[in-house]
Amino acid sequence: MSQSLSNVEQIDFDSLVKVEYQANGHLFRDTIRTKHDIVGATVEFRKVDQVIAVPTAYLAAVTIQDPGYSKVSATMQKYTAPTAVDEVQEITVNFDTKMENAMVVAKALGRRSDQICIDALAADPGETIVNGGTNFNYAKFTQILEFFDDNAVPLEERYVAMSGSNFRSLMNDDQFISSRYTTNFAVQKGEASDFLNFNIVRVPTMTEGGLPVDGDINTVLAWHKMSTGMGIGKNFRTEINYIAQNTSWLINGIFSAGATVIDNKGVMAIDCDTSA
Repeated sequence: MSQSLSNVEQIDFDSLVKVEYQANGHLFRDTIRTKHDIVGATVEFRKVDQVIAVPTAYLAAVTIQDPGYSKVSATMQKYTAPTAVDEVQEITVNFDTKMENAMVVAKALGRRSDQICIDALAADPGETIVNGGTNFNYAKFTQILEFFDDNAVPLEERYVAMSGSNFRSLMNDDQFISSRYTTNFAVQKGEASDFLNFNIVRVPTMTEGGLPVDGDINTVLAWHKMSTGMGIGKNFRTEINYIAQNTSWLINGIFSAGATVIDNKGVMAIDCDTSA
């Protein structure tokens, strides 16, 4: 038996890398009005109000009504998510560090995209429901429904975003989970994605901020797709470039975007006490 063999024994380790749990992002991108290929520092979204039909006598002159055209703008902002891998150091591990970092960067872009939308919605709700010492529940859900119905918000493309705590609280309400009240059988599998004509978006904890939080109070957001707009200038892209002077690979993500509420009659904020 060779006594010195232990000197050259190798260490075997898993070539798969466990990436830290993190949101992939892009939860909101298809839930609001989106304009691509924006050229310029701002993007504008236009809105038209309404006119009313009035009694009019035969042959009488009509009074011209102004439907109330207006516009809002969002400022475009550049975002990057750079990291680097040393070319020599990379060969000391048995996995592709460039690809692992590229995945992390891509997720960062997606989360930032979501945060831009969240911040726009939270900045200009048409109405806010106070927390009232309760977490999210069926009663608050129906208040959203009433607000949207009163404002004639179309049933199609209504959304509500909530945290895990808010969804857990909602799952404790019989009106949400019991077949006596609802045929939403997907809830029984923990896969609820729609309720009362709302698409449910569950927002995880995000380093970028996530849903607004102030102590034990967090905010659930509800909106109609056409109520909010997002402009995208430089579309989402990750790239890997070699930097000779650093003998390193630069892994970077880049995009530019901005978002704003177009009509806050289609946006609502619901404050919830997560300690309740």
